[in-house]
Amino acid sequence: MWYWHNGELVRPDEANVSIEDHGFLYGMGLFETFRTYEFTPFLFDLHWERLVKSMNELWIDFPYTKEQIEEAIQMVGRKNNASNLYIRLNVSAGVAPLGLYEGRYSQPNVSLIVKTLPDTFVPQEKRLEPIPFPRSRPEASFRLKSHHYMNNILGKRVLQDRQAEGLFADEEGHVVEGLVSNVFWVDANGQLCTTPLSSGALAGVTRQWMLKTFDVIERTVTFEELEEASEIWMTNSIQQIAPVTHYANRLYPGKQGERFKACWSMLMHAIRQEDGV
Repeated sequence: MWYWHNGELVRPDEANVSIEDHGFLYGMGLFETFRTYEFTPFLFDLHWERLVKSMNELWIDFPYTKEQIEEAIQMVGRKNNASNLYIRLNVSAGVAPLGLYEGRYSQPNVSLIVKTLPDTFVPQEKRLEPIPFPRSRPEASFRLKSHHYMNNILGKRVLQDRQAEGLFADEEGHVVEGLVSNVFWVDANGQLCTTPLSSGALAGVTRQWMLKTFDVIERTVTFEELEEASEIWMTNSIQQIAPVTHYANRLYPGKQGERFKACWSMLMHAIRQEDGV
């Protein structure tokens, strides 16, 4: 595979950062994960808006324009001869004095790390399992998509079902989000719901698309209350909407759910519109 690193196409072993980089030393780094369809990154405007907001929060000066990054995405897709890619746009703060640095980061390391995805895009069903310890609180006034992933990794390690998606709650038992996803459910009244950002959930890009496209209520829910849902979905920018088949020893309709099928149809329409197919 070819990556893009600080303005150049490189092999993975050529993409290096200093051990004095504060992304390595202190976790001062951000990333956006998205996928391309026919070389076009889906919902990239929303990813860019979130990245810019987060870089402002961490005082990272970005050395590229949105258009330059879009061009780099095209370059790496063509170089790898892959129209459907998983892409991690990674921003590591860069070298600064050792210690808790109070200034701005003016020379971050910026990378596009990629892997290929299947040409056929179909719903990926999920089994869901509660995690027995709480979600970490956001590092800032909102949850950043940052290099701080210890809580997620430890959560994945405790899963009894190694193929399941873990589900976090907060210290008071209210559901926050999945290991790598936001959670949606259809309640007993047929209302589509998701957890509020005040819970500490990430403002996921697919979550934002869902809120703009459908009638969604943001409200709290416990692990036990979630069991009463008629459908449960997990959303992220790679699988987009992953319907749940198993949770708390109960069965759910997965991709056969009527609400899911209607939502998936709308998603496919949005993808076709954005990539010009």
